Formats: sequence, structure tokens, C-alpha cells
Amino acid sequence: MNQKRIFIPVFFLLLSLSSIGQVNFFTDDAQDSLATNFYQRDKRFSALVITSLPSLQTGAIGFIHNNENHSSYYISVKTNGSRRYVVDGEECYGEGVRQKELAYTASSVNFGLARGFTRNWFLMGGLGMLVKRTNFTNKVEDNYRYHITNQGIWLDIFAGTMYVADNGLSLLAGMDLNDRSVTIGLGYTW
Repeated sequence: MNQKRIFIPVFFLLLSLSSIGQVNFFTDDAQDSLATNFYQRDKRFSALVITSLPSLQTGAIGFIHNNENHSSYYISVKTNGSRRYVVDGEECYGEGVRQKELAYTASSVNFGLARGFTRNWFLMGGLGMLVKRTNFTNKVEDNYRYHITNQGIWLDIFAGTMYVADNGLSLLAGMDLNDRSVTIGLGYTW
């Protein structure tokens, strides 16, 4: 809970600092010498480091900008390394309950489409999958049977926005709808 309170203000601080790279940010379109469309700026790639909260997955996202059809394609990959959660075990021949802490790994991959609607702002959306695994099998152990619930493969939907400053600094904010995690990112566009 406290991590959200820290990272969201930091993200908006970075977003405001990136406006320093805006040469003509407050100039009207008639006097602005910069391209009004992102795809006229002849940028080809974006790479960002991303993290999701509260799931604590970290990874990277890469964009390929297609200047001919004015769209961008991306792939993102994230993992949490190894985390732990608690499962309940029921006694096989009784009414006792025991808890056990298990390690699990969560990884996700998303493919999607982004579209620059100004020279700096993008909207993006994509589909992917989220895979959660534990190395513990559901077996009888010391007369207790454990229920492993935090594993499987699920559909993941991602939606977000990206800001590309004129100096190339790129900021991303979005949401993974499967685990309701806020994703933030920082990188560069060239």
C-alpha cells in the first residue's frame, strides 16, 4: 500500500521534469517549428524499463515505430523473480489446519499496438498472458493436504499511455487488468 503512495507521485514528478525537453511546449501551433505528429519526427525505437505495483514485477518494454502507417508495435516482458505466499493445509483425518509458506514465480508477456496522437503522447493496448507457478505439488505431507491456488495461466489485458519528450526521454503509465497492477516505466526513444 505504501509503495503505491511513493511511486505514483514519483512518476508524475518525472513526467513534469520531462517537460524541460519541450522546446516549444507552450507555443501555439502556428509558431511552433516542431512536427505536430510523432511519426513526422522519424523516431524508430523506444525501450523502457518497467515495474508493476503491487505485484512487484519488473521487466522491459520495446516499441517499433512504423512511420509509414502511423502506428507502433510493442512487446513487454516482466517477472517477479520469486515471491512467497501462504497456503492452508487441511488435516486428512481430522479438523486441523496448518499453514505453509510457498515460493512462486509470476511472469507475463504482452503484445500490443500503440498510436501516437500528438507529437508526444501515445495510447496503447495489448493482450498477453500471465503465468504463475509454484514448485510445490498438491500432495499429502505429514497428514495435511495443501490447496495450491496461486498457479496457472491467465489472459492479461494491458492499457496505458506513454509520453515521449522532445529530448527522447520516455515515460509510461498503464494498468494490467488481470492482477490490477499499475505499471510505470522510464526509458528512451531514438
